[in-house]
Amino acid sequence: MTEQCARHCGQSPNTVTKTLLALQRLTRELPLLYAVLEKYWHLDFPRIVAIDTAMSKLGPDASDEVISEIDAKIARYLTPRIENQQLPTPDRIAQRVRQLVNEFDDRIPVKDPRPQRRMVKNKLTANSSSLAVEAPHDEIQKAEDCIKATATALGISRAEAMLQVLSGDYPAKDAVTKLVLFTAKDIDNAPAYLQGVGWVGPETVEKLREGATIIDADDAAHAETASYQPTDAIRTFVEGRDGTCRWPGCNVAAHNCQLDHRHNYAEGGPTSPANLFALCQHHHNIKTDTRAMYIVDPISDVVYWLFEDGSWVSDTAQDGPIGTGAKRWLQTFEQKIAARRKNAQDKAHDMADDIDEYYTQRAEADKREQDHRDIIDELWVDDVKLAQALMREGNLHGNNPLLANDNVFMLLEAIHKLGIEVDVSDDIAPWARIQKKILEHERAENERRILEEAEKLAQELADKIMKQKEQAEKTEEAEQTDENDTEQTVKVPTNPDDPPF
Repeated sequence: MTEQCARHCGQSPNTVTKTLLALQRLTRELPLLYAVLEKYWHLDFPRIVAIDTAMSKLGPDASDEVISEIDAKIARYLTPRIENQQLPTPDRIAQRVRQLVNEFDDRIPVKDPRPQRRMVKNKLTANSSSLAVEAPHDEIQKAEDCIKATATALGISRAEAMLQVLSGDYPAKDAVTKLVLFTAKDIDNAPAYLQGVGWVGPETVEKLREGATIIDADDAAHAETASYQPTDAIRTFVEGRDGTCRWPGCNVAAHNCQLDHRHNYAEGGPTSPANLFALCQHHHNIKTDTRAMYIVDPISDVVYWLFEDGSWVSDTAQDGPIGTGAKRWLQTFEQKIAARRKNAQDKAHDMADDIDEYYTQRAEADKREQDHRDIIDELWVDDVKLAQALMREGNLHGNNPLLANDNVFMLLEAIHKLGIEVDVSDDIAPWARIQKKILEHERAENERRILEEAEKLAQELADKIMKQKEQAEKTEEAEQTDENDTEQTVKVPTNPDDPPF
């Protein structure tokens, strides 16, 4: 059925399977959300799948009470509150549902907590590719500051500066990294908003607290500067309030956006959070070209976009890390802690198990590698340098040097069996010497197994002969006993009147 649906819909079987499972959860377990969907018909398959994927982290044994409460909160979150309200993207919905799941079980992290350091290269077009680096927040921030300083010194773009630094054409400029954090003053162990990065957890806050500037969001919300460029406090507040580009449906992170003066600065518009909003480069250009404009409700912070064709769309600030909705979310942080402790499950959960398995697999891999080295030392202890040369120069597959080029081994074995004398070149010499050692080891193993089998057969034969000898002796004794019994006859009395006994 899945394959048939995939062919008809032009989707992969995996996508169809996820969609069917999500629909099953929606119709059977989430009645309140289903009622909202039937009323507005505003949720598409990607958003429904995002909800199901996030809720799956609760596991198969989640209680009905937990599911019902999450259903009520998701339904409330996805119920439009104003006319023409922009619907949250699948990523935003998944983030909010993961936060709900974490509220009931703190062992299920909202994001993977393990620090990653990796680099990914992607081909974008026929003529260009991208290079992405993932690392802890502070390291990325420091690298970005150095690239900015280098670009400023050379008068080139940041991309060009990064390429010159990575290729070694120009050394990176040193820069002082400024870490600006917003944290709640009246809540213990609260998460924080890190300028240029986004939302970070309490552990990261404690790690960065000594080298960071702590911003009071209440003061920053009403701050103003005479300069066109906003202060760090103002920029941090606007980024944390908006979260993403304020164009409806745009997912560009606020710290990668420009801050737009809704009332132009040249016309007297102040540089303050009330007049600054995050817009990505593309949508900032559209607003500057007057192809669209927006007005802001100063009380609700709702942005109303007006377009050339007369249509309009409203966009809320509920998803910014310190926006109106997120502030209410943050204010209940202590309540969430109490709820998590009350509803904590005793069994292991998906993410915790994955983390444990990650470190277990690493330990097993290290042990296998050490065992493998021990085997090499045992077999080729007299020629360790040869094995190293093989690993360095040979055509290997994987980490095991025993898994070498089959064609070379087959050729060398054939030459060895035929007794052909050949002069091997320097590049093939390590293979020949290793092959010889392997054959000697295999020959010794075969001789040992043949000897063991011969000894086993000899022992079995000796046991069989002993058993046959013992059986023959028992048979002879039985026959001798029968003969003696035959010779002992009963003596009959001569007088017929006397009884025989």
